[in-house]
Amino acid sequence: MGVYEDSIKKPFTDMAKLIIGIIVSSIPLINWIAKGFIIESSGMGSTKPSKKMPEWKGWASLFFKGFAAYAIAFIYAIPAILVFLTGIGIAALSLSTTTGTLIQDGIMTSIMTGDVSAGIVRQFITENIYTLLPTIIAILPIFLLGAVLLLIAFYLTPVAVLNYLKNGKFNKAFDMEYIVKKSLTMKYLGAWIVAGVITLIVTAILSLIPLIGAQIAFFVSGVISYSLYGSALREIKNKK
Repeated sequence: MGVYEDSIKKPFTDMAKLIIGIIVSSIPLINWIAKGFIIESSGMGSTKPSKKMPEWKGWASLFFKGFAAYAIAFIYAIPAILVFLTGIGIAALSLSTTTGTLIQDGIMTSIMTGDVSAGIVRQFITENIYTLLPTIIAILPIFLLGAVLLLIAFYLTPVAVLNYLKNGKFNKAFDMEYIVKKSLTMKYLGAWIVAGVITLIVTAILSLIPLIGAQIAFFVSGVISYSLYGSALREIKNKK
């Protein structure tokens, strides 16, 4: 429990650094610097492991590290994105004829009844929902596959980002032998689940704060999560 407690407390060990993190997180593109700081909080990069947050220094380096982290996350999500786009394309092609016919019939009905509102068209389509079911059933497995691939991307990305950070080489984010070996451990799985739960709770609570709630949640949950990931990966390494 000590590692979890230290990670949860870390964003609040220095209020000045926390305030800077919130401000930087609130500025588009500049928030890449905040992302770089967040991953450095893991203790896997140039900053040694600590119960406290690292210093706000080397902002240009933090900017590029943050950009790299987002780029890595996007690349890992590409298979899921392609699957989703495929599903959308199939659905669009399949529905173009069916839905078009339904809408035309609905418009004709509205003209004949004197009701030209969009409501009657929507009602007509709703009443013919069974006509659309074959398309929905056909694309459902595609979207389920996309969801699974996206979940895998979310799971592997932190390990990939930290391997890049540790080695200072972008291609290390795609060293699949290392990434799979480290991610398929109970230590990392536990950290990932705890980080996910904390992120959901922190986001749900802090997002209620007007204007800056989402930015506070982003920075706080990010520091906590990457502290947990870093601790887990260091322990896995030490056991081998």
